[in-house]
Amino acid sequence: MDFAEAALRALTAADPQEKVAAAGEAARLAAGGELSAPEGWPSPPDRPARPAAPKLVSPGDVPRRRLGTPQGKIALLHALAHIEFNAIDLAFDMATRF
Repeated sequence: MDFAEAALRALTAADPQEKVAAAGEAARLAAGGELSAPEGWPSPPDRPARPAAPKLVSPGDVPRRRLGTPQGKIALLHALAHIEFNAIDLAFDMATRF
């Protein structure tokens, strides 16, 4: 697998574990200096893949949690996981487009 394939796989993987595996493979290739762009670099999808399961809700529809509570700490970690999930997509979208 080359970097372009790993980057595209990260963008098209809806499963978080598959996305992380593809991101790890792309990082390993990049760290090894294997960043050559193949002939006919594949076009990225218009939108990155998303898991089918999560139901999106408005922030106002969930209860407030204080950071000093276990529920608040869980909510913070959950929010950070969503931010990182989007950061992976953004990074690989830029890598495949530019």
